[in-house]
Amino acid sequence: MSLKSPILSIDCKKKEKLGNLYRGGKCFATKTLNVYDHDYEHLSEGKVIPQGLFDMQTNKGYISIGGSSETADFIADNLLWWWNEYGIHQYPDAKNILLLCDAGGANSYRHYIFKHRLQMFAKQTGLSVIVCHYPPYCSKWNPIEHRLFSHVHRAMEGVIFSDYETVKKTIQNTSTNTGLSVKVRLNLKEYKTGINVKKDEIDEKRIVHHPQIPELNYRIYP
Repeated sequence: MSLKSPILSIDCKKKEKLGNLYRGGKCFATKTLNVYDHDYEHLSEGKVIPQGLFDMQTNKGYISIGGSSETADFIADNLLWWWNEYGIHQYPDAKNILLLCDAGGANSYRHYIFKHRLQMFAKQTGLSVIVCHYPPYCSKWNPIEHRLFSHVHRAMEGVIFSDYETVKKTIQNTSTNTGLSVKVRLNLKEYKTGINVKKDEIDEKRIVHHPQIPELNYRIYP
């Protein structure tokens, strides 16, 4: 994998509730904040779904804040947003992109819809997408967990998520002494769940599986 090609670690951070609800941790405030002491669902005003992309070569994070559902379409849209807004300029000569992701969730290796959406992404961008899933129960080794999400979590501690703009501002203030910076956007599009993609909808000719653990490691051609 050439340094001219991006290496992204992707995952969805813990979902939060939107509203005047108590959140653990401490933060600076100029006055007393009165909030509900429980985060019951009926007190919530919405969902906060932070889906992250961490560029391992530039030490930059990119987070889309959703309010609907974590789906393969949500991940693919965020990946395309990153490429069109940032990646294509940072990696103008890129032919490949390496994705490091967990084995479950919306980017599960067992779901055909994730491969189908990545095939669409590859066709739109002209990039070969190399996918490496971490085995089940090994998600803690995914670099995004300790190189991005741990710092985002610290920045979010104690902040009351009264609205989406507050969430966005809080997350994009994340930084470290080693140069980490985070770009954030709101993606409040409504994503449908339960979409079924069958095996025959996948273009198998465009997928080459690696001989080592082929179900977790594969390349998708444009």
